[in-house]
Formats: sequence, structure tokens, C-alpha cells
Amino acid sequence: TFGPQDTVTSQKVAIVSERFAKTYFPNTSPIGHTYAIGDPNGLWQMRIIGVVKDVKFEQINEPAQTLDYAFYQQHSQYEQNLVVRYDAGNGADFNTISAEVQQTIHSIDHTLPITWIKSLNEQVSGSINQQRTVAQLSTFFGLLAVFLSCIGIYGLMSYMVSRRTNEIGIRMALGAERSSVHWLVMREIILLFGIGLGLGIPVTLACGRIVANMLYGITAADTPSLVVSAVSLLLVGLLAGWLPARRAASIQPMDALRTE
Repeated sequence: TFGPQDTVTSQKVAIVSERFAKTYFPNTSPIGHTYAIGDPNGLWQMRIIGVVKDVKFEQINEPAQTLDYAFYQQHSQYEQNLVVRYDAGNGADFNTISAEVQQTIHSIDHTLPITWIKSLNEQVSGSINQQRTVAQLSTFFGLLAVFLSCIGIYGLMSYMVSRRTNEIGIRMALGAERSSVHWLVMREIILLFGIGLGLGIPVTLACGRIVANMLYGITAADTPSLVVSAVSLLLVGLLAGWLPARRAASIQPMDALRTE
């Protein structure tokens, strides 16, 4: 990294990103090599003294870029930016620190304009506004789809129970336990969900490429997410079918036999 040996009059130095090193110095260490920056009328020879990991420069989902870091004392045009790090664990908040920093700057030069004051959290938050909006909309429509599925499952199972009332009555008249009648209904729900998941998961994996560029920190074929989604849908389906199953198990045999 930069050290006390780097001064205004010494050799201009730079630290480069891993992407920079792999792009311009493949299969070799870039340390000690030089490269030029600037325009044809004034090129600066920069000597590489270090390599650092790639970072997100503007967007959180952007690919790695070829970045280089220059020593600010050797490049006065970059001295317009100031970054302050503080310890939020001691009760300090961003507004307080910001006011104190501005006051210190104006105590040196009260005419110096200060603009674009933001915290790192605000910058990160602003860079993912689009992704956050898509995620919120996806969550809303996902929950709406689950809600509609619950209504559909409940209506389907209620209709099925009403159509099989005579059959249930005969089973109970012949000695069937209420628990077996309850399981008769729940078993069909599990079967339907098994078929649905068996068809839905392959389709999800096949269509994962469509949403791959909208995901961050996770893949379209993320196993834990698929397992949690499948189990959640199964639980929702069991909950939606529990009331019809309970109603079927509570039917009196004589009432069921009279039903047309």
C-alpha cells in the first residue's frame, strides 16, 4: 500500500484491482510494472506497488472493473473528495459527524462549498433502488399467488368433500374411523401438491435464466430457496385443505347417507 516514501516529488505509484492485473498483466505479477495514464500531451507513468480485490464501483450487480487507485498527494485534481470513517458503536450518528466535519472544514476555509453529503448506506441503498422495487413487487405478487392458491385449494377440496358425502357416510357406517376419513382427504391434497411440485420445480430451473440477471448473492437454482419454497407451499396447501378434511371427518353417517 502507499507509505511515507510516496511523496509529491517521488515516482507516481498506484494500486490496481485484480481485474486490472488479469486484464493488462495476464500470467504475470503486475508489481513493479508501469503503465501510462492521461492524454497524449501529458502522460503519467504509474508504477504498480500493490493489487487489491475487486469492488463494486457504482452498482451492486455490476461485473468487476479495471480500477486503479492513485496516491492523492500526487494527483491534486482528486483532492475534491473527502471520505470519513467513524465508529457508530459509540453512539455517534451520521448527522452529528457530518455537521462536525463541515464545521471543521469551514473553520479552515469558510468559502469552500460542500456538496453531495451521503453516508455509505445511502449510496448502497440508492444503487439498488430498481432491484428493491422488483423484489417488493415480486414478493407482493408471490404472496397474492399463494393466497389465491389457498382459496382455490379450499374451494376444490370443499367441492370434493360435498361430492363424496355419501361415500364418506357409507365408510363411517361400515366402521371407518374419523381419523381415516380425515387422512383420506389430506392424502389427496398431498398427492396434488406432489404432482404440482414435480412439474413446477423443473419448470423453475428451466426458466431460471430469465431472472438470473435480477438476482444478487443467489442463483436461480439455489437449493435452500427451492426447498423452503416447496415446503412453504406444502404447508399452505395442508392448511387450506385442513378445514374441508375436518368437516368431512365430522359428518354424521345418517346425515351423509341422506345427502343427495
